Amino acid sequence: LGESSKVATSKMITSDHDSFELIFMMLMGIRTAVGKFASKELPAEMGPAEFNQNWEGDFLASGTPETPAHSHSDYRFKEYSPLIFRQLRERFGISSQDYMLSLTSEYVLVEMFTNSKSGSFFFYSADYRFVLKTCTKREAAFLMSALPPYHQHLMSHRFTLLCRFFGLHRVQQRSGKVVYFVVMGNIFPIDKPVHERFDLKGSTRNRFTTDTERADPNVVLKDLDFINAKRKLQLGEDKKRRLLAQVKKDCELLERLEVIDYSILIGIHRAGA
Repeated sequence: LGESSKVATSKMITSDHDSFELIFMMLMGIRTAVGKFASKELPAEMGPAEFNQNWEGDFLASGTPETPAHSHSDYRFKEYSPLIFRQLRERFGISSQDYMLSLTSEYVLVEMFTNSKSGSFFFYSADYRFVLKTCTKREAAFLMSALPPYHQHLMSHRFTLLCRFFGLHRVQQRSGKVVYFVVMGNIFPIDKPVHERFDLKGSTRNRFTTDTERADPNVVLKDLDFINAKRKLQLGEDKKRRLLAQVKKDCELLERLEVIDYSILIGIHRAGA
């Protein structure tokens, strides 16, 4: 999952945005929860206690001994498996301090406009390193059930092509509305524009974009577009072997988890363009 950085399909969320208060709740919750577990010693081996561990806090406008005061409505925040996700972040070189700095230094996110059929909302962190995506309760429950094998896989395979989940959270607003969301790594580099994006499923059935869709410079192209453009990945024998070996290992995990709707996202940067 990802989109190129700083493209026309995104805009900074300001105080007049419908989601501004929700974004504030998300980010203050993350900052508080991640900070609480930043200095805790990680066990030598993660077990059921760490996978089942959650933290919940009431964020009252007046503040509490555990949570800061703020100028928005009261809400409740839940952090799932904080030590597990912290270890996953650190596995990929992301300290708690860097994570909080990227997400919460200014309490600002960038809205991402997508053609996702899921109905989810996507947001970039202000520095475009991370993507926040809302999800359903069912999707959150599935991630939690899959977390032990997923965690083991990412800890064992640093060069996995699977989406890197760095946090799972829940916001419960005073109105009773509940929002689940995940934080993921943005797979595309933040210092280079991505000129073409392909979402490849390994199928050709209805896997093409229309002329109207292709007129959008930020369109995500599909399998038949890749084939018709005679695109190929020129990797060399060694990188080809390693890529196919990693894809095989990643797909074996997805098969065990009975996940069938997945694809590989490819971004192409044209040097000198």
